[in-house]
Order: sequence, then C-alpha cells, then structure tokens
Amino acid sequence: MASDAAVWAGSFATLLAVTVALLKEELMRIWRRPKLDARIRLSAPDCQKTKMTLYNQAGAITDVSDCFYFRLWIENTGNQRAEKVQVFLSKFLRRHADGSFVEDKAFLPMNLRWTHSQPSAPEIFADGISPKMGKHCELGHFLDPGKRVTFGIDLPNISPHQTILELELEVAPNTLTHLVPPGVYQLEIKLAAANTEPKTKTIEINHTGDWYPEENKMFSDGFGMKEIS
Repeated sequence: MASDAAVWAGSFATLLAVTVALLKEELMRIWRRPKLDARIRLSAPDCQKTKMTLYNQAGAITDVSDCFYFRLWIENTGNQRAEKVQVFLSKFLRRHADGSFVEDKAFLPMNLRWTHSQPSAPEIFADGISPKMGKHCELGHFLDPGKRVTFGIDLPNISPHQTILELELEVAPNTLTHLVPPGVYQLEIKLAAANTEPKTKTIEINHTGDWYPEENKMFSDGFGMKEIS
C-alpha cells in the first residue's frame, strides 16, 4: 500500500509539474506579445510637402513637381518584437449623397508600402518592429494638378485644377482604383505581424481636390484625415 501511495504521489507530482510548466508558458505567451497600433497626424514628419521627380528611361530628370505625402505611424506598444509586419488596406468605402459609406467592390485590397523603400522593389513586410518603436507606412500622395498628366496620374471627368490622391499600394492596378478623385472616404486597414493577431483600424479621409502650396492651408482646407475606430 505504501508503495502504491508513493507511485501515485510521484505521478501526481509529475502531472502537477507539467501542468505548471504549460500554464507558465501560456501565461508568458499572453503577457509577452507585440501590440500594433496606427497613429494619424497631419503634420511633419507623418505628413508633409516635398518634391516628386520624374525620370526618363536613361535615368535623367525630366520634370519635378511639388507634392504632399500622407503617412501612418505604425507603433509596437507591446513588450515583444513584432515580426514581419504588414499594413493591409482591406476595404475602401465611398460616402454617398445620403451620408452613408458604401464599399467600393471594384477596389482590389492590397498591402501598403513602407516609407523610404524603393518604388521598383517596395518593402511590403517590415522585418520587425521592436517594443516601444515604430515605422512610417505610406498611405498616399498627390501632386500639383498642373503636373498630373505629365506624371501619368490622371482620371477622366476630373477637373485639371483638382488633385487626385494616389494610394501607395504594393502595385498600381490596371483598373486605376488606386487613384482617388475628390470625395470623402473610409479606409479599413489591418495591422498584422507573423506573431500577433491582426488589428483593424478605420480611417476617414476628406479629399477636397483643392490645391494649396502652403502646408498649413493644405492640411486645414485641402485634405483631412482622422481615426474612426
């Protein structure tokens, strides 16, 4: 009987040790994890006026235009490094005359590009973002309307005096759904990494189509951006 009790006690101790180890591992996994968030701020360095340069096939500069770039600040507020981070534009909704937002089914969902990556080889998956650190992601840009046609950014039935917002998608689709005419829109964006669940953010933009050379005027009267959820 004593022998049996010792066996049972040993088995119970082993089971308890395994259970504690598994619980500890699970608790550590829950406690130590990345947490992605997006910040929107219509001011430098997130959003700013800069220059866009056009090159010919030989690599020579053929034209230069003033333009405004709009970026998201993607931050890891967790306590573990986020691996292979992507920012995915999953839905594009257009405001109708009645004030409702209706999804544009023609829009092809795609990843956005990370800032400072080369257009010929855009960075889509950031290698990693450490805790309490962040990285800019391109949302879109528009240039001086007088340069639209020269730079190949144009849409039919849009006044040559209005801006067209070009979304910074991983590729420019032939359907031209990355070119956004003046209007009010909501963008559903998913922040994801290889080691965390995706988080959804909704951003509303008000693209008036008006061009202002001054940065302050543009960000007050020409283009608005805010977080909805």
